[in-house]
Amino acid sequence: MSVSVPSLTASTVVGQAAPIATFSVSVSGAQNGQQFYLTGKYGTKGISSVSFSGGSLPDTVTVQFKDPASLGAGTYSDTVQISVCLDQACAQPVTNSPQSVQVTYTVSASIVTLSSLSPSSAIASGPAFTLTVNGANFSSQSTVMWNGSARPTTFSSGTQMTAQITGADIAAVGSVPISVSDPINGLSNQLMFTVQQAVLAIHSISPTSVTVGGASFMLTVMGSGYSNTSAVQWNGSARPTTLVSTSELVAQISATDIAAVGTAQVTVHDAASSSGTTAAETVTIASVSKDAVAFQMNAAHTGAVTFASVSFPSNPTWSVDVGGTPSYALIAQGKVYVTVSLGGGSSQLIALDQATGATAWGPIVIAGSSNAAYDSGKVFALSSPFATAATMEAFDAGTGNQLWSTLLTGQYSFTAPPTAANGFVYTGAAGSGGTLYAVDQATGNLVWSQQVQNGDNSAPAVTADGVYVTYPCWSYDFRPATGESIWNNNTGCEGGGGATPVVANGLLYSPNGVSGYNGGIFNAESGASGGTYVADSPPAFSATMGYYLQGGTLRGITVINNTVMWSFAGDGQLAGSPIVVNQYVFIGSASGNLYALDGSTGQQMWQVSLGSAIDATVYQMPMSSLAAGDGLLVVPAGTRVTAYTLSIHP
Repeated sequence: MSVSVPSLTASTVVGQAAPIATFSVSVSGAQNGQQFYLTGKYGTKGISSVSFSGGSLPDTVTVQFKDPASLGAGTYSDTVQISVCLDQACAQPVTNSPQSVQVTYTVSASIVTLSSLSPSSAIASGPAFTLTVNGANFSSQSTVMWNGSARPTTFSSGTQMTAQITGADIAAVGSVPISVSDPINGLSNQLMFTVQQAVLAIHSISPTSVTVGGASFMLTVMGSGYSNTSAVQWNGSARPTTLVSTSELVAQISATDIAAVGTAQVTVHDAASSSGTTAAETVTIASVSKDAVAFQMNAAHTGAVTFASVSFPSNPTWSVDVGGTPSYALIAQGKVYVTVSLGGGSSQLIALDQATGATAWGPIVIAGSSNAAYDSGKVFALSSPFATAATMEAFDAGTGNQLWSTLLTGQYSFTAPPTAANGFVYTGAAGSGGTLYAVDQATGNLVWSQQVQNGDNSAPAVTADGVYVTYPCWSYDFRPATGESIWNNNTGCEGGGGATPVVANGLLYSPNGVSGYNGGIFNAESGASGGTYVADSPPAFSATMGYYLQGGTLRGITVINNTVMWSFAGDGQLAGSPIVVNQYVFIGSASGNLYALDGSTGQQMWQVSLGSAIDATVYQMPMSSLAAGDGLLVVPAGTRVTAYTLSIHP
């Protein structure tokens, strides 16, 4: 009897597969057809098993070593003893039987090592993310292992890799072992990734302020730890709540909840959470504003305001030549703010004293066309040079000091005035398709953007729970804080351009026709269709009446059944958008005449002449229109801004 080798060696690395080794056994001088039997015994320090092929001699002996991960780094010595016999009981061994083979098994520590993970934890049921793995001796063949399963891995260097972790990977709370597998250098040590239970919390709410006596609305609550058992509470009482994600809830707030001026405390309660109830956020229920803060006076573009009383003056309070074509006025904080088109592709922003018309601050030079909006002590001006990105700038309304400036990229045609409300400034743009932008009022950071059709000329109409823009054949409603699509409507046609929508009395008046301001009427919350309307410009609305300029004639039309109650042609040159102050409707003329009509009957109550055409640009920036706020009626005409006092104590 003889064996092929006196000794065997094998080596591996912790994390690799257990190796095998073989040697052969033979017998010399055997007679033809003679039967032999093989038996063996072996040490088990490093050997898992020894087996024979079972054929005739010479035979192969296979040594299977133990899993290196179970042994750890070290050297393991064993002996394999093989006997060849003429009988099965091995009472008749052949000459030189048994023979021994010395076996040495070396297990080395893994060459691949992990030192840190970034991040090292995540919130359960959170979004997918990229895991950065730091360590040593990575190769382009290395793979990040998540709980023993490979994840898509990107090799950065010998000391860093990244892996894509899905939301499903962190669906459950617990600890997950992370390692790196390399076909050459073995399996690394493990680091633990922690999947934490999300803490029930509110990070922000939208809106933070609503108008007393307003309609019901959807309150957006952003935070963490939300589930199907989470409920938004309004002053401690649960409201109908929809789970959008583990970080977002939407709750229905009724009109009765905001029937009185004051504040409301918003919390989230979840009986299944160890936190129980979150800390509170505050919603302010404010008095109806008497300011003019956007195109058509308010963020919804209704063109309506209510003063304590209205009287018609015989003379203007003041009239100021601003040296260019003035925009619609913003009237707030004791000042009148206008952007002025100077020609040659430049503009300026100026603040005038409400009482005297004297310059309070400015002018501030702005590149390109410009319009502005006001909210919470800030003036936001959009500057739009020709065929390039635009800049949104914020100014302190009291001093004119610039607070921030943000470049809006991705489009090159900015023709829509901005609208500001509840912590955000919104504007649209075109060029390559269309984009709606939402910018944080405090920081100037772009919070979200959404793709839309066309993107031209549509100043966003903003309510407590919707941002609305309109383009030919398309009407959109987005959630103000997040940009999520609430609904959209496509009539199936196609066209360029866009126009400014109006939201009034729970309805969206969407100028979605292929040209002008003709359009459709929709339920503002659901998007359900409610008919059509015809207009030359954005209509103005009271609670019961809509006022439309149609083919140069102003008409008073009931909201409830679209019945024409009266018509007024004036001097035959009426232009621009009407506005409503209390029970009176104001409309301007290309001849320079300004009219006030009884909103119920259409009877003319007042007329003055400004000597220049009243600016009535309502299609693209720089837009201009009448404005009323804080007791003043402010009219742009020619290069002058003229103010009339309608109410001393508005």
